[in-house]
Amino acid sequence: MSSDPAVSVIISTRDRAHYLPEVLRTLAAQDCEVPFEIVVIDNGSTDGTAELLREWRGRDSRIRTASEPRAGLSRGKNAGIRMSRAPLLLFTDDDVRVHPRWVASYYELFSRNGGEAMLAGGPIIPIADDLGPWPEWLAESALADAGMLDHRQQRELQRFEYVWGGNMAVPRALFDRFGCWDESAGLQGQGRVTREESEFFEDTELQDRVRKAGGATWFCSQAVVHHRVGRGSVTPRRIFSTAFARGRNEFWQQRLRVWQEVERVPRRNALEAMSALTSNIVRWGIWLALFRVWNRRGLFERARRAAFESGVALDSLRAGRKSKRLFLSVAKIALPARSLLLRLTPDVA
Repeated sequence: MSSDPAVSVIISTRDRAHYLPEVLRTLAAQDCEVPFEIVVIDNGSTDGTAELLREWRGRDSRIRTASEPRAGLSRGKNAGIRMSRAPLLLFTDDDVRVHPRWVASYYELFSRNGGEAMLAGGPIIPIADDLGPWPEWLAESALADAGMLDHRQQRELQRFEYVWGGNMAVPRALFDRFGCWDESAGLQGQGRVTREESEFFEDTELQDRVRKAGGATWFCSQAVVHHRVGRGSVTPRRIFSTAFARGRNEFWQQRLRVWQEVERVPRRNALEAMSALTSNIVRWGIWLALFRVWNRRGLFERARRAAFESGVALDSLRAGRKSKRLFLSVAKIALPARSLLLRLTPDVA
C-alpha cells in the first residue's frame, strides 16, 4: 500500500464483533484504483472486537486500528480523523456492507468538485440484519419507510435536506476549517444525546455548521451503503405508522425548500384538503382489509401509499393559516382513525 493514501475510511465500532467482518470484507474488496486505508476505532468494546481487529490487521495491511475508551460515536470518529493520513475522509458504520465502488464514487465526486467547501453523502438502503431476503409483501419502494435515505440524483442538497453519518465523505480541510464532529452530540454508549426533548445528531449538526459558513452538502448517488435493520422492526404496522409520519414531514420539507418560511407557504383549500384526507383514510382502511385477507405485495403497497397521502393531507390544513383551530379539529378525528387502522394492522415481520 502507498505510504500516502488518497482516501481514509473511518469506522468507529463498539461491541459489534459479529457485524464487523461483513463491512471489512466489502471494504477490502473495493474496486478502486486509488490507494486507500481503513481506520477502525474500537470505542470501548467488551466483546471480541479487539481480537477480530488484530486478525484483520494481519490479513490486510490497509487496515489500521486504535482504541478510544471514552464512549461516544463522535469521539470514535474524531479519533479516526487524528489517526488517518488521507485528504479525503469517508465515514461509515460497523453494521453495513458497502457497494464495490463506494470509495471510488466519492473520490471521483470530489475530484470533479474539489474547489468547493463541500461534504457529501450517499444512499443508505436497509437490509435485514441476518442478510436474508425481505418478506414477499414488502415492495422495494416501501424501504423508504424502513430506514432508507435516497435523494435519487447526484446534486447539491437544499435546505432541510441531509445525508446521514453512516455514509458520508468529508475533506480533511473542512474539519481543519470548521472543527471536528461535535462530541456532545450523537450516540453515547447505549443512548443518544437529547437537547430540549429532541434527539441531537452529530451528522446534521456538522452539515448545518458548514452550510451556515457558506459550504454545501452534496448527494453522491453512486456511493451506496446497505445498512442492517432488525428484521423484527420491519412489520406492516411500523411501516404504515412511518409512512403516515413521513407524509406529514415531507409536506413541510417540500414546501419549505420553495417558500423558506412556514408563514409563506400557500394555504390549501380547506374542503379540498379535508376531502383528500377522508378519501385517503378510507382507501387506507379498504386496502388494509384486503391485505389482511390476501397478504399480497400490491395490496400492502396501496395501503402504505394511502397512509403516506393521509399524512400529507392532514398537515396541508396547517399551511397558510395563522390559527391552528381547523387543523386541531380535524386532527381530533384523523389521529384516532390512524390509531385504529394501526391496531388492525399486523405487527409481525
